Amino acid sequence: MFVFTYTFKREINNDKTLKNVTDAVYASFMEREMKYINIEGNRITGKDSLIKLDFSNRSPLVFSPGKEYFIYDENTKVLTYKIEAIYPVLFNLIYSSVLFLILYKLVHHPVIELAVPFLFFILITITGYFQYQMIMGKVCRKLVEE
Repeated sequence: MFVFTYTFKREINNDKTLKNVTDAVYASFMEREMKYINIEGNRITGKDSLIKLDFSNRSPLVFSPGKEYFIYDENTKVLTYKIEAIYPVLFNLIYSSVLFLILYKLVHHPVIELAVPFLFFILITITGYFQYQMIMGKVCRKLVEE
């Protein structure tokens, strides 16, 4: 299957060991209630079910990415965060298609029927991208605070 990933890299300025980074990443996964966490050397992998119902958050239905990887290179002090983002982008496309069908039935104006779903797709895809960047930022802030 086609794999679409977002990759973020940050240099960790403090002298942090692999244990410090692993603890911060593990805390991030636990905060987001990831179910499957695998730690192998310098690679921490988190995988969650594709669709989960969580009524404690603002959005009860959550579509999560396939896998998330944190890789820390102690020699270069670089933390890499990779996300398989094909599912969130696919669901954004489905949301936009549903919006297109609703507008097609209600509005009957081709410009509005095409422009609004397209802009909606762009907006929610960019929002998702920035949410992933915020995850990386939170992990790096935890490492600096330690």
